[in-house]
Amino acid sequence: MKKPGHFQAKNKKKNSRDVLSYEQLPLEEYEKKPEAHELRLDRKRVIIGVSIIVLLVLCVVVYFCRGSIASCVGIQTQPKEVSYAISGLDVEPGNFRTYSEGVGYVSDTDFVYMNEDGEKLHSVQIAYAQPMFRSDKTAGIIYDMGSTGYTLVSEESTLKSSNTQENIYLADVTSQLCYGFVTESSGYNARFEIYSAEHSLMYAYNFSEYYITSMALSPDGSGAVLCGVSTQQGKSVSAVYVLDFTKEEPLAKHIIEDEVIFDCDFISSQSVCAVGSASAFICKGRDFSEIVATSYDQMELTAYDFNADIGRLTLSLSRSGDGRNCTIRLVDTEGAVQRNIETDYEIISVSTIKDRITVTDGVSLYRYNDAGEFEVTHKLLSQCEQIRMYSANSVYILGLDKVVVCTF
Repeated sequence: MKKPGHFQAKNKKKNSRDVLSYEQLPLEEYEKKPEAHELRLDRKRVIIGVSIIVLLVLCVVVYFCRGSIASCVGIQTQPKEVSYAISGLDVEPGNFRTYSEGVGYVSDTDFVYMNEDGEKLHSVQIAYAQPMFRSDKTAGIIYDMGSTGYTLVSEESTLKSSNTQENIYLADVTSQLCYGFVTESSGYNARFEIYSAEHSLMYAYNFSEYYITSMALSPDGSGAVLCGVSTQQGKSVSAVYVLDFTKEEPLAKHIIEDEVIFDCDFISSQSVCAVGSASAFICKGRDFSEIVATSYDQMELTAYDFNADIGRLTLSLSRSGDGRNCTIRLVDTEGAVQRNIETDYEIISVSTIKDRITVTDGVSLYRYNDAGEFEVTHKLLSQCEQIRMYSANSVYILGLDKVVVCTF
């Protein structure tokens, strides 16, 4: 088929045999050559059409990045991952914790504290059979669970390395270098002891009814929360103790039937949280006398995070029961559910800082803001076991054989 207006170009050729008349040109191929003003009009139409298409594309982009303009920018920025080899062979996820301006971890052979540039600010060789690690904002404690050895560390030095009289079950430390243990005790199920920064015994309490499963010191070192478990008539029964070191007897004691409590912490000065197998519990008030249960609604707990800076417990609950399709549930200091964020991820770790929430399925990172709006995702270069946020856009990642610093 000839192009419109093609016959006029043919008409200019000298060979008359090639000349076509109007009668010889098919009607559907005949078009009048556009005038100059018509060409200008066509260009305007093209420009308007392109502008409309661009505007529609921008609207679609804004819709899918509707958290904020910053969210759109965040998705377009290039994430940065820097890896550092682990000292030792293995690091348990619970032994990977942020404190001060960096991250500390305990492997089977070493304790290492490093900053975001990978610089080792402090390291200690350890010889514990079952090393465990707890930390607060500026201090950490390493202990040999089931034995007596322990080591206190600050940001850049070893403060004390010693042994308890009885085998250690649990330990914790505060920024004021107050530290405590739950140990074996002759004639009792467990014994709790708290020591000052000068290493003198400040307080002790013996437990005869429950076996203590978790313990945490208050941020100011004035008290503690401890949770224990027992059985009554074939059923599991848990207890939450809140201690004040100025009082001989517990400030509060709550008995919870048909529940196993396995972790606890302070999320404010007047609110402690206990995480169980089917529910989480908030003990609140000046004397912690009120307890509020937050049911998992028959979902399976896959990960959780305590945040005392903003007073929040963050839970990851699997709706399908196999670890997938997790709901991120935000619980405040009153025990009220602030928000549920629905995902289709198999969340294995969650970390929060200020108004940001980051979760991982071991393959990618996913970040949300405080309103529950999705912000950005980043596919990791290697497998992840645990994450710890240290800024709104940065996270420490525990891999199989490395620590990764990721900014995204």
